[in-house]
Amino acid sequence: MHKNPVVGLIHIGEVQTSAQFLINQLKTSGYQVKQYSLDEIDEIDGGIKTFILNLFDNDLNLDALIRLLDENDANIIFNDARISNELVGWNKNRWLRHVLHKIDQANDILPKDSAGKTDDASAVDLSTFGIKSVWILGASIGGPESLLKFLSEFEGDEQVLFIIVQHMDSEFVSMMEKQLAKNNKIAVKLAQSGAAVEAGQAILVPVDEDIVINSNGKLAVKDVNPKRMYTPCIDDVCFSMLENLSKVNMAVFSGMAKDGIRGATNVFENGGRVITQSAESCVVSAIAEEIRSMNMSMFDGDPTGMAQYIKENLN
Repeated sequence: MHKNPVVGLIHIGEVQTSAQFLINQLKTSGYQVKQYSLDEIDEIDGGIKTFILNLFDNDLNLDALIRLLDENDANIIFNDARISNELVGWNKNRWLRHVLHKIDQANDILPKDSAGKTDDASAVDLSTFGIKSVWILGASIGGPESLLKFLSEFEGDEQVLFIIVQHMDSEFVSMMEKQLAKNNKIAVKLAQSGAAVEAGQAILVPVDEDIVINSNGKLAVKDVNPKRMYTPCIDDVCFSMLENLSKVNMAVFSGMAKDGIRGATNVFENGGRVITQSAESCVVSAIAEEIRSMNMSMFDGDPTGMAQYIKENLN
């Protein structure tokens, strides 16, 4: 009798990079994983009731394997490794959720909004992971250029975690990650389920998912508010992170929208610092201007000055 649910993973062809990601995520979700190659059919554990066939070489004959699994009444899940190897960010997260749902329908295919309100994800203390402060970076039109200048001012060893919420469409997500990573100081990574948060890192929030930081310092994703007007939504991320971490700070960059004003208000009223990019250094300063008019901005300056302010106030 297996202590934990066991999933068999059979590699059809060479072991692929996406398979290792899948194995790590299965273990994080409480499953044991037993791996086999197509040459190890005789060694397959007949007690395993779910098998994932990770297909990379479609020319191999699977008849004997399928017959064996069918005789054992096993649930067979086919995965095209050529496709999953290319997935990134929110697409990879969704692929993972679909796989988990096929293993057991009790695994939500779309996490509920309340997923971020569990005991494991509320009031998480990131100081145990070397992170002294968290800054949400909200931006819209003109944001990428400003964010790149801002991130370039850091050394990369500061005890700060950045969460980037940049308005964009889904087709630009990968491009945005690569563009912001050109700062060469702060590692910019698109949020991915199971990834560990680190000081000196910037997490790029996906378009179609919100993020959660669990007490073990690893990221999870949850479904977004379906009524949001912007993708991703700055206000929603602020609310989620305040529930998740109790206290966060916010830097507002160039942008023309109302999204971010309620989020900044929530951050300010919960004791966080709010700073803004100056009008003369913005492409459009509508969001920052509204926050300044509400007397919530504790510092106003260009991206370089904003970075210097944060470095001077890390403690």
